[in-house]
Amino acid sequence: TDKNEPRWEIPHTLLPRHHPPKFPTEREALNDLQLSYTENPFGFAITRTSSNETLFNSTSSFSSSLTPYVNNMVFKDQYLEISTSLPESASLYGIGESTRSAGFKLAPRSKYTLWAEDMASANPDANLYGSLPFYMDVRKNGDCHGVLLLNSNGMDVLYDGNKLTYKVIGGVFDFYFFSGPSPLAVMEQYTRLVGRPAPMPYWSLGRSICLLQGF
Repeated sequence: TDKNEPRWEIPHTLLPRHHPPKFPTEREALNDLQLSYTENPFGFAITRTSSNETLFNSTSSFSSSLTPYVNNMVFKDQYLEISTSLPESASLYGIGESTRSAGFKLAPRSKYTLWAEDMASANPDANLYGSLPFYMDVRKNGDCHGVLLLNSNGMDVLYDGNKLTYKVIGGVFDFYFFSGPSPLAVMEQYTRLVGRPAPMPYWSLGRSICLLQGF
């Protein structure tokens, strides 16, 4: 965030959560995740300690067959940008709520805009009611992890197969990483933070059908 000027953040009264710990001066392992960073230009990486696999890497790097070029982070008043390099074998799911003719898996060379819209789900490739900047990354070895950017501003998320880029029109970078390593564990960790989905009452199931039959 900007330590000198207040910026919009999702209120803690709306989404209760722990305040972030003091930024570590050395590499720090939390559960199965490890944080490292560079100061100039600033970038950070999240690795899984048990397998030494990089899960998120925003540090500036030169293009190669293994590591795509990642731009430096941008942090302005009304524009934020950050990228992470990804292995091409990764399978990503999530980002927003929309109808996708290409399927649930994120498609390379695609842009996903998080801007909620009151749209019928029968319309292909359209935004729906939710704007959820969360994705699950399934790696080739079967391990999974989740990434949440807790930011309520409009944004574009660009995915080109080996790089993911966030372009946000305000707020802060407030990232949460969920180590998994199974899909079920990722969702348990994610919903522990944002809240569990509320089940519908049994008496409401089939109510609309009964009303229609009454007519």
